[in-house]
Amino acid sequence: MSDGFVVIWAIPMINSDDNECWVMVRHKDRGWELPGGAIHEGEEADVAALRELFEETGLLGIAKAVESEIIDGGYVVLVAVAESPRPDAWSSSDDSIEEVGWCKEVPEKLAWDSGEIERILNHDWSASISLES
Repeated sequence: MSDGFVVIWAIPMINSDDNECWVMVRHKDRGWELPGGAIHEGEEADVAALRELFEETGLLGIAKAVESEIIDGGYVVLVAVAESPRPDAWSSSDDSIEEVGWCKEVPEKLAWDSGEIERILNHDWSASISLES
């Protein structure tokens, strides 16, 4: 499963109907996008996702599932993070990321087509490759 890229769908470990949110980063050139990046040689998609999530957001998480059918040429990895959502944005140690934040709706100045985010938002993860035993 190496080569290509990963996109991280990071959600709170404890998620309720009134608290559905996900993590996004604001890239200094592209705008708001999901965390992610290249898969290094010999690296699995879930490992790359956890590495990229930490590098871009400072968050640690548990990879729950991986899906290769949502975005052409890449993997979307569902990651549950233990940190509770908060309303304020925070900075990243990655110089290309201006801010990180929890989102409840698709933000303005989106780097991607909003349909891509909507596909991930509405994806049925029970049909994906589970990383849980």
